[in-house]
Amino acid sequence: MMKIPGWALLVLSTSLSANTISTRPPVELNIASSLEPVCFYADQRYSRGSVIEMGKQLFVCEREQSFEQNGRLSWHPFPLAPEHKPQ
Repeated sequence: MMKIPGWALLVLSTSLSANTISTRPPVELNIASSLEPVCFYADQRYSRGSVIEMGKQLFVCEREQSFEQNGRLSWHPFPLAPEHKPQ
């Protein structure tokens, strides 16, 4: 039978009992919000088709990429008819 020195048992028992526990900050999920894409302005959510005024220009919330059906939304200048454009 092999005899293990006392210091070796101390090192072995210390390394076996040392558990490191790390935690991450909690993640907050807003389940109430829909998964539909939206535009944001002044901390407000706007759905597709919404029109807002920024400065003296109107903007509409539309698809970021015209070929995407379910992609991101972004603000685009609102297309006014030529007779309604400000001078």
